[in-house]
Formats: sequence, structure tokens, C-alpha cells
Amino acid sequence: MDQLTPCLTLLLDPLACCFRAEVALTFRRMVAAWIVCLGRRTISRVWETAGPKNDECHWAAFRLFNTAVWNWDEVCRILLVKLLAAFVPGSRVWLVTDDTLCHKRGAKVAFGGIFLDAVLSSKKHKTFRFGNNWVTLGLVVELPMRKDRYFCLNLLWRVCSKKDKNKPGTHRTKPQLAREMIDEVASWLPDRQLIVVADNAYIGKNLLKDLPRNVAALGPIHWKAKLTKPLPEDYSGRCKKGESLTTPKNAMDDDRWPWQELVVHHPKGEKKLQVKVLGRCCWYASAGQQLLQVVLIRDPEKKWRDEALLCSELDLSSEEVIVGYMRRWSVEVAYCESKQMLGFHDPMVWSEKSVERAHPMAWFVGSVVVLWYVQTGQHEQQVSRHRPWYKNKVEPTFADMLACCRLHLWQNWLESEPLESERKRDWLMEYAATAA
Repeated sequence: MDQLTPCLTLLLDPLACCFRAEVALTFRRMVAAWIVCLGRRTISRVWETAGPKNDECHWAAFRLFNTAVWNWDEVCRILLVKLLAAFVPGSRVWLVTDDTLCHKRGAKVAFGGIFLDAVLSSKKHKTFRFGNNWVTLGLVVELPMRKDRYFCLNLLWRVCSKKDKNKPGTHRTKPQLAREMIDEVASWLPDRQLIVVADNAYIGKNLLKDLPRNVAALGPIHWKAKLTKPLPEDYSGRCKKGESLTTPKNAMDDDRWPWQELVVHHPKGEKKLQVKVLGRCCWYASAGQQLLQVVLIRDPEKKWRDEALLCSELDLSSEEVIVGYMRRWSVEVAYCESKQMLGFHDPMVWSEKSVERAHPMAWFVGSVVVLWYVQTGQHEQQVSRHRPWYKNKVEPTFADMLACCRLHLWQNWLESEPLESERKRDWLMEYAATAA
């Protein structure tokens, strides 16, 4: 697709300042082609989808990813401004961090290694595969037409590699990479309150200690974490931590904190729970003297497992903490959609720059599609797969948004030059026939 529509052009034009003029043109072309691409999204296939003239070489697409001068952080900083204007009217911004595996092959693939594949693993059986392990930081939003779920739009990403004996001191763990991205976004949004949701792999000292003043963390705390009372504000002694308080496991059966009945209202409905709140405590081993609250959760119906949630924002109620942690699952859905519908695994690249730039195109394009749909696409012609047996489908899904955007681009392309419409239809039919 060699032509963007006016509404998509309006979304991508502000990003031009991150590129040289000719690189910006190639980037815009690749974004549109990534949306409408059928089959595997290898770089050459996406470039073929872009509809270049016969005398144009596909090297422009490869140069975009391995030699051109640009940076994803700069691009996503501008995109974040648009996302906040569209989805986050208040000052509180919900973020989620996690990691996922991108399957790769080849001994020369940069950052390659054998990592746990959480998608293929279970509690009893762990599966390991070769690939790139990506740590992401995403913005969690609620769409006006889908109040029943949260959407995660990945903003920043870092690839995590194995330790290199030839480069001592350069290795960074996944929590360290997540903290790096959190600090970056905190510097972008100094006047916003950021709440970062993570699972138990990230809730530790690398994430919790010395957080920026406008950032709070929320996630599971270890059941045996040693909680202490905070030191007095005017304390000047040598002791580094206060009196021992309890552990989350012991507090579950401790009568000092009585169970309270709570009805939690979440996007899927409501749930009756029992909660205990341990307010204004410290977890010195991982958070130092940072004041925390710990919310213990028990389901009387035994359908939900017991949970202990930590939150460094003391002003949040126990219901806000519980519903806030539910936002974490949106990143798993975002990973699934990027792999199944946007070709996250597909680019066949191996150099460092190409790996760092090509695979995240799936996340960037996904964010652009959601933003476009909310602003424009919901008023365009809708399209979805015809499944008469699927009577309770909730629309629109991300697949519907992507299909709507693809149809929008195809129609605009076919109608842009009426005299060439027959030739374009022939090309489109041949292209669709060769999609694997």
C-alpha cells in the first residue's frame, strides 16, 4: 500500500521529526504496509505489500532497520502524548511491565539465547526455546466502546540478553531493564502520577528502591516477606529498620487485622471478597524505608486463590489495588495479539540494530491501529469474520480494529486513481493469492 489515508497521515506526521526526510517516508510506508500485510511479516514481504514500483529495490526497507539513524524511544515519546490525550484525561497513568519470548533461529542472531517460554510452559512442565527475550512497558487504557476489558499499548521495550563473559559488568536483568524504562517515562511525565503494575518476577529491590517521586509500584509480595513498622520521621539513630511486624503468610490468620467484606467492581462484573489491609509498613529488604500498604485477599467461594498485593501508593483503596492489579493481564493479551495478528516473530533479521527495531514494529503498529480506530475507525465501514455460530461475541476486538483499518487503506488506495483501479485490483488479487 503505497499511500496513507489523511487520518493515518495525521497520526504519523508528528513522528517525522525523529527521522531524516527520506527515512520518515520509508517508515510511514512500512507502517501502512505492516497493517495490510497478508502472510508472514518478513521485511521483504512487508515491502512487497507497500506496493513499490518495479524499479525500486527492497534495500530501503532493510536500511530502515539496520543503518538508518533513529530511535524507538523518541518515536514512542511522541506517540505517548497522543495516547494520553485520547485515553487518559486525568493525572493518573496506569502502566504494566512484563516480558515475552520472540522465537528466533540462527547462531548469529543478536541477543539470542535459550529462555523459558511461558506460553508453552505449565506448572508441571517447563519449556525452553531459543530466541530474544523482550521486556516491555505498556500503557493500560480503557476504550469507550469496550468497557468490559483493558487494553495494553506497549510504549517502550528492551531486549534482555544472556551474560557475556567478554563484556563483564554490562549485563542487566529484566527488572533492571524495566526500571530503566520506568525512569524514562517518569522523566517524560513529571506532573503525572504513574502506577506501575507488575508480577512477582519484577516486584523486588530493582523496581522498588528509590522510585521517582511520581511513580508507585503495585504487584504481588512474597508470602514470607518480612514486614516492619516504619521508623519515626525524626529518628536519628543507627538502626536501619523498624520493629518487626509480620509476614503476609502469618497475617492471613492473625486476629490483629480482621477480615473485611468487600464487593469489588471490575470490568467483567463484581466479586465478593474478604480483605485485610496492612497499612504504612515497610519491606526493608526490597524497598528500604519506602512506606507500603499490603492488601491480603481471600475468596470465600475458593474460586480465586489467596493473594497478597503490595502497593507503594497509600492513597489507593483496597478495591483500587485489586482492580489495579487486574490490569496486568492486558499485557498478556497484547503479546498474544502481536504474535498472532501482527507478525511479532516473523522478521528474519539478526544484527543488533535490526533485532531491536524490526520486531517491536508489531507493538508500535498495534498501538497506532487502536488509536486510529478510537479516533476515526469506529465511524468507518466495519468488517469482521462471519461466524454465525459465535452469537455472544463482544465487538470490537483488536482483530476487528485491524481488519477495519486494512479495509480503509485498501479502499482509499483503489479509489485514489480511478484510471488505475483495474490494474490495482489485478495486483491486489495476485498479492492475496500469493499470501502464505
